[in-house]
Amino acid sequence: MSQVTMRDVARVAGVSVNTVSRALAGKPDVSPSTRAKVLAVAERLGYRPNRLARGLRSNKTGTIGVIVTDIANPYFGALVKGVERTAREFDLNIILQDTNENYACEKEAIQVMLAERVDGLLITPVQTKTETIEKLKESGLPFVLLGRYFDNLETNYVVTDDIQGGYLATEHLIEHGHIRIAMINGPVYISSAKERFEGYKKAFAHYGIELDDSLVSTGAITMADGYRAVKALIRRRRRPTAVFCYSDFVAFGVMGAIREAGLHIPDDIAVVGYDDVEISSFWEIPLTSVRIPREELGREAVKILVNKINSEEKTYLKKKIPVTLMERASSKCR
Repeated sequence: MSQVTMRDVARVAGVSVNTVSRALAGKPDVSPSTRAKVLAVAERLGYRPNRLARGLRSNKTGTIGVIVTDIANPYFGALVKGVERTAREFDLNIILQDTNENYACEKEAIQVMLAERVDGLLITPVQTKTETIEKLKESGLPFVLLGRYFDNLETNYVVTDDIQGGYLATEHLIEHGHIRIAMINGPVYISSAKERFEGYKKAFAHYGIELDDSLVSTGAITMADGYRAVKALIRRRRRPTAVFCYSDFVAFGVMGAIREAGLHIPDDIAVVGYDDVEISSFWEIPLTSVRIPREELGREAVKILVNKINSEEKTYLKKKIPVTLMERASSKCR
């Protein structure tokens, strides 16, 4: 059986070979309907591009890099799947690196991506420093920040509305009768942690409730962090009646510590997480969580990156995606 060529795709789709080439490359001057038609025909015919030839012609490798901070966290696993699915639509492969929230690892991961000559990069930055991202800008490699961004650096980014998310979670607990609401937050240098805290404060202010700063803990990233942080809170004489967690991963540790202390969720302490990873709804006590639309987040990031790879335009593309609250048993009315 002979190999399907771009000319075969053009003939069946009823367009020129040049249009097929530009549609498959994700060029912006091809209409969405034409691109969809070309992709459908290419898939039906089983067209596979000659990556070596294309790379020689365009100086592109057909790969993009993806750097995340903790692939063990189910949130990032689901996010990367969404990125990979969308990248495939643009006929791109991905190379994945995990920094484990470590700045030195981030620096090394970026060097790996540059050595691999990826066409572009999606990166969730560690954010303890800005030098790696500044040097990435100087390299000229197209990149998009994913899930986090810098106030003091102009970059392309796709993030979620974390102020909205922090507000929704806190408002939900207030409306269920809670006033002593603890927040176990991530490190404050992370943009998402900072904005979730802003949403938390905004809800207290809106409902005219005084915020007790002693109920706020920072620096939690892992389940173990959440476990340790909540143990200190529940030993108090006046413990919190609810806990809003930086992530579902942190919330799982929080729930374990509450149960270990002989307390009941949500009767003694209600819990709300963030991210809405798939396992949240299947936990022994299903977890109320702020849902991040991971599929949309990954899709938009890839689309912006492809735009930057194929365009000489110098403006920065920035997108903030709304979130929703998924109510479950961990926070039902007392």
